[in-house]
Formats: sequence, structure tokens, C-alpha cells
Amino acid sequence: MRHNVVLLGADGRESKAKVRHYAAAAATLGLDVVDYPDARTLGIVSCSDFRAAEASWLAQAHGIPSADPLAATIATSKSLVYQAMQRAGFDSLWFCIPRRDEDLLRASHRGAVIVKPDRGSGSFAEHPWAYRIFDSVSAFRETLIEEDLLEAFLAYQNDPPLHHGAYLVMEFVDSHLSTTAAVVGPQDIVFYESGTVEMAHSAWRLKGAWNTLGWPDPAHPARAFVEALAHQGLTRSVVYVQSVEKNGRLYPIDFNLRPSTMGDYAIDALGLPFYEAALAFQLGLSARLEFQWPQRCIAIRRVLVPLVHGERSVDYGPDCVPLVHAVHYDDSRPYDVGDAWPMFAVTGDSVEACRARAEAIAQAVTASLTPGAPVERPR
Repeated sequence: MRHNVVLLGADGRESKAKVRHYAAAAATLGLDVVDYPDARTLGIVSCSDFRAAEASWLAQAHGIPSADPLAATIATSKSLVYQAMQRAGFDSLWFCIPRRDEDLLRASHRGAVIVKPDRGSGSFAEHPWAYRIFDSVSAFRETLIEEDLLEAFLAYQNDPPLHHGAYLVMEFVDSHLSTTAAVVGPQDIVFYESGTVEMAHSAWRLKGAWNTLGWPDPAHPARAFVEALAHQGLTRSVVYVQSVEKNGRLYPIDFNLRPSTMGDYAIDALGLPFYEAALAFQLGLSARLEFQWPQRCIAIRRVLVPLVHGERSVDYGPDCVPLVHAVHYDDSRPYDVGDAWPMFAVTGDSVEACRARAEAIAQAVTASLTPGAPVERPR
């Protein structure tokens, strides 16, 4: 009798890629993939943050071991997970969820802020105020007034859709993101990645331009954030944390229940067996996470060229690993930008050497872009 798993994905290239990766991993482990749990189901795996709580609730309803549904719900809501971190003894950056104009007028924070949705991750949401940085809360309010958006913003805040939730106005720290990732099994946690993400301004407000990742740092302070969530019941999950440093302290700003996006591209392009190892560990089929990066550093460079509807080919030249082979952007799906920019990786034992090589390659990439087949817009 073959056991099986259920994979829950979402409508996006990155989620669909994770479904493919987990399906291939299941096949390697001798497991079937089914649409709905039955008596042979070992686990229900979320391939998108938006499906994590659903996966946990469905597993619980069928008596299948899983993360606690409440822990999964908390981890996928910024406002809830910040409060959970505070209750676990960690500091959080200032944030508020304004519902009235008075909330903006009376905000206690005086520094720069960023506006982002409560649920989801990345750097896209459909509204013109999303993922923008302002000098202060009052500057945000003044911009809303100048752009005739204040009424629309407050209307949204008082009736937000469940998918993204209301917007947070949060203290902004102008620093690179510190990252760490772990697979939480039934009884143990294995950290498999540490790194940094450097953000760049673009037409999309903010987007990760650099990602260095590799062997996990055994002293990384963000480990304690993952351990706190696991203690609250977030087991049998991949947890990827982004944090910022302020005055010598590390503050968590985003929790993802999936592998990092740029790391995922590297795993795919380098043919690394991460998903087989992660799935076996999550399900309790292996007592160890049988995975490690091939070299100490992997530097991933995204080249933020202007977004153009359609497909374009790109020539990366030698001495790198292409991660996006054909640049593809559909302006009717502005949230789906996994392949919207050229992206490649270089590997080595030194962050500095990897970055120098990657920067030289990036300079030649923009000029290599050539028009390709148009993307058909929906009627």
C-alpha cells in the first residue's frame, strides 16, 4: 500500500514551481500525490503562504499530523506574528493598522514608515500606496491627500479582503534583510540556510536585487524566532524569516512558510535535492535533513530592468548559473513576477568574490535582452 501526500498551491509561478518540486520529491520517496486526503495520506503540504492555515485545518480534520492550525494562522499574519514574538519576549518594530483618519493623525511614531499588507509577502499589492516608503506617518497621509487616495485607503482598511487583509503602516529600517531558514520536523528543527537580501527601488517600489545565501550560521539570532513559533505548534513546516537590524538588535519583519523565492531558483538550477530532504524530514520519514549547499556562498543577482509586457531572451554569458532563462512579464498579472527580470547565480567560498563576479556579469546582461514572443492578453 503506497502512502500519499496532498499539495495545496496557489495561482502564481512560484507556487506552481513548489508544487512541481514537492511532487517530484514525493515520487522519489515512493509517495503518490492526491487531490484530497484519505487513509493513506501522510501529510498535507502548503506550497503557498496563503494555503498554510488551510493545509493545517484540513490535516487536523482528517487526523493527519500537521502544524497547529492556530500557529499557522498566526505565522501568516504580520500583525499576529509580531504580537506572538512580543509575547515570546522579543521586540517588534512599531506598526499600526489605521482605520480612521484620526489613527494617522495621532500615530506616535515619528520616523520613516513602509505600507504593506497584513498577509502575503514579496513586494506587490494592487493598491498605489502598497510597499511605498514615506518619511513619516504624516507624510504618508499627506501623499494620500495629494493623490486623492485618502478616502479609498480608509474604505479599503474598513472592508479588506481576507486574502491580503488590511494594510500595516510600519516603522521602516533602511537596512539589508538578514535571512535564515529552517525545516521544522515533528520533533526537531534543522536550520539549512542563512543569508542577506538587499532591496532596490524600482517601478515596483521595492524588490530584492541581491541575495547571498549558503551554509547556516549556528549563531544567527533569528534562530530563536523560529524556535518560538515551533514551541507554539508550528511543526512540520519550512520557515523562512527575514529580519532587520536596528541599534544592534534584530527585529523580525516577515515569516514565510516556504523556501525563499530566490533560493528556490538556485535549488532548481543547481539540481539540489532540497525538496526530497525537506519532505522526508517534515513527514517524519527521516530523522535528519539530508541537505547542504554545495559551496559556502551562493550569490544571486536580479537585474531590475524596466518591466515590459511580453517575453525577452537574455544572454548571461559564461561563468554563472542562469536562473531565469526567458524574461517574461504579463501586465494583466502584475503580481506574478517570478520571471519578470533576468536573474543568475554564482557560487564560491567568499561572499566578496561572488559579488564581484556577479556584478561584472550583471553589467552585460541588460544589453543582451532581445524582444521575444508577445504574451497574449486576456480578452
